[in-house]
Amino acid sequence: MSLQLDTPLGIEHRRARQREEARRAILDATELLLIESGGFDFSIRSLSKRCGYSAPTVYHYFGDKDGLVDALLEERVARLADAIERVPVTGEPLADLRAVLRVFVGFGAEHPTFDRLMWTVSSKGESRTTPAMERLTARVRPPLVALAESGRLEGADVETAGQMIWALLHGLSALRVIEPHHPWAPNLGERALDTLLRGMTQPGADGGRR
Repeated sequence: MSLQLDTPLGIEHRRARQREEARRAILDATELLLIESGGFDFSIRSLSKRCGYSAPTVYHYFGDKDGLVDALLEERVARLADAIERVPVTGEPLADLRAVLRVFVGFGAEHPTFDRLMWTVSSKGESRTTPAMERLTARVRPPLVALAESGRLEGADVETAGQMIWALLHGLSALRVIEPHHPWAPNLGERALDTLLRGMTQPGADGGRR
């Protein structure tokens, strides 16, 4: 059944689509400016020129520059969470953990603004967070708990192991932000991740770590 656009429901549907199109255009333009400027040193005025929407419209949807960056970060983290949630759960905790973390590493390498968004702070000097982060934790923590309960974590509890993993991931992210043009070794992220996982776990029942 087609939606009649001149009915109240049709009008609201059209307005909702227009709002989403405006948000999408503004966020896409923000990402382009991030890539071009190498940071957040751009004005709402320049963003307005790039996206085709007035500065008041940008402020209406996002409040201020912090709100704009928060919205872009939430969208990118949600996209990462979507990719991670598509990773099959095999029931072998180390394999499941490695598969999820490899998606994280690959996502940062494929999306040049993601690392910078992860590292930016608000105008008040506060670290940014996003509700979608909880979805990432929901896929990383269970295999760590399973490894700990089976006695396969080497000299670390779940919290310490989690901190070791995030330290590695954020370290890789920082390298890409600080030295984006450095000739980093091929598959550096995956190789560093595999080395960490080998060092912090004991072999499974089959005697292997892979």
